[in-house]
Amino acid sequence: MKTFWLLSLACTLSLPTYGQTTPPTKDSPGNTVLFSRHDAPINASSATAAQASAKHAAASSANATITVTNTERASLTFLSYDAEVHLVPSKHSLSARTQMTVRNDSPQPLHRIALQISSALAWYSIHANGKSVPFVVHSIDSDIDHTGKLEEAILALPQPLAAGAMLSLDTIYSGNIDLSAERLLRMGAPQDVALSADWDRIASGFIGLRGFGNVIWFPVSTQPALLGEGARVFDTIGQWKLRQSNARVRLHLLVEYRSQAPNVAILNGEVLQPDTLPDAHPAAPSIASASASTTTPGVLRVASFTLRSEPLGFHSFGLFVLTRNTLAAKGITIYALPSDAGDATNYQQAAELVRSTVEQWLGSRQKRPVILVDLPESDDLPYEDRNVLYLPLTKDSAKDLTPLLAHMSSHAYFISPRIWLDEGVAQFMTTLWTEHVAGRDTAIEQLDSYRDALALAEPAKPGTGMGQSLVEAYSDVYYRDKATFVLWMLRDLVGDGALGIALRSYNPALDHEPSYFQHQVEHASHKDAEWFFDDWIYRDQGLPDLKISSIYSRPLLHSNVKNYLVSVAVENDGYCAAEVPVEVQAGASDQTSRLKVPAQSKAAVRILMPNPPDTVIVNDGTVPEVTASTHRQAVKDLQQTP
Repeated sequence: MKTFWLLSLACTLSLPTYGQTTPPTKDSPGNTVLFSRHDAPINASSATAAQASAKHAAASSANATITVTNTERASLTFLSYDAEVHLVPSKHSLSARTQMTVRNDSPQPLHRIALQISSALAWYSIHANGKSVPFVVHSIDSDIDHTGKLEEAILALPQPLAAGAMLSLDTIYSGNIDLSAERLLRMGAPQDVALSADWDRIASGFIGLRGFGNVIWFPVSTQPALLGEGARVFDTIGQWKLRQSNARVRLHLLVEYRSQAPNVAILNGEVLQPDTLPDAHPAAPSIASASASTTTPGVLRVASFTLRSEPLGFHSFGLFVLTRNTLAAKGITIYALPSDAGDATNYQQAAELVRSTVEQWLGSRQKRPVILVDLPESDDLPYEDRNVLYLPLTKDSAKDLTPLLAHMSSHAYFISPRIWLDEGVAQFMTTLWTEHVAGRDTAIEQLDSYRDALALAEPAKPGTGMGQSLVEAYSDVYYRDKATFVLWMLRDLVGDGALGIALRSYNPALDHEPSYFQHQVEHASHKDAEWFFDDWIYRDQGLPDLKISSIYSRPLLHSNVKNYLVSVAVENDGYCAAEVPVEVQAGASDQTSRLKVPAQSKAAVRILMPNPPDTVIVNDGTVPEVTASTHRQAVKDLQQTP
């Protein structure tokens, strides 16, 4: 039973989950107000008392209703976050002041806006353009947060926010973030399995908040989504990451501790060491929690970490603070629990084993280290954020860990602002490593394991479904699985050498247009790849749908040696062109030629064989199709006469 849940709910980030849960929130729900007031700035040091007061106020407002639409929730784009966060791990508490700049990207003016945070937190103050604004708060069901609920504040704006106009927001909120797996438990997941997936928390020795999709510790504006609604939760996460990827983020973090100091923070994927500050507790900031002012001087300590302003990127805005042993080797840094430090050497050995293969394709210059972070419990499920992997360190052998390290090493050698390249190249390296150690057939089997989900996601014809071009992809079935297929097809189209040159010469600082990588490939291969990029990357044309429509074989009578000319016609009922291998077998001999089959069309190839042909195979699994990606036909079954 546990294995089933691990497979179906793993990490709650990368695998769509299907099940039953409560009905989704409608566009105009009637909800209960928890509190409604004109807020003045408050000192968040009274967080606990204020939270209790806010909950008490719910009873007096129980009959009020709120109407806010999903269109309004989806109207805001966040241009910047500037957060001051104070954490008290011993009390599991977070107090924050977050300033934001938002823009109305809808065609209509907004008379109100909706902001959400985790239901583990409570709103205390919201200002817009420097002025206090009235707001009401209610809870909405949403599995974007591990609690399964969000606290939504709805602000009545003094002046409508015009289409394209920007607004400055200043918010204060606080609360306690403990382990919670409510969203999985209400779907019927066993408690131990649910907690191994939802391990986010604020606790002594480990603070892990994965951000959007797991713990909404900062204000967002998003539509509610539930795990019982197919892939909606995962699509919502991806859409939010893509939309907010250009936002600038800055974070100043204060962490209280009494004994062992946290020695590393990972904020938005950036590894940070503590700021240089006096060891004694400084003057409490305006958002400090109550414990700061009541602790005996000289006992309480504060660690400070600062994330300078940088683009958010395709991240969830994660916040991690750790006390770990640091183990560094060539190209890899591991933050391990003392009890797991001995197992870390296996990961270092695995990274060394894959290095030569990775460098063959991506070059010898490592641009950033591979970071591994040891999670608190041995059954916690892994979570990846670019070159940082959070996982429990295990006693697996180095050989068992090499596919994982091939993927992570790719993120160290190859960096792209385009998620389909960044993640696609990493997954591509995993399949290349499989080919290296187990052969091409095994690698193609691994590729084929991605096809079913991709075929299910792709529209039957362009424009009729929810398909995604790779340059605008937000679902991992596209930016990871389809991208891996695309890179394999490019490999067959232009050759290993040319694709390797294109990857090694790729410069993310020069990638300003989607066509940049196409030009790199064409320059390296001296081949026109426009048709391929147009059908597979710039647009989503679905998948090809191939079949062998005819086979014609005849002996060449004028030849001194009796040869056979085999003509194979292939039909493509799909809307995406494809170049596939066509293999003709004749006893122990075989010949292969490549054939480009345009969309909604037919093409043929002629192959010379030394013996009478017996079998024709079209596609070897490297080109994903609507159904099976390999077509095998006995020549006698489709033999035609001229």
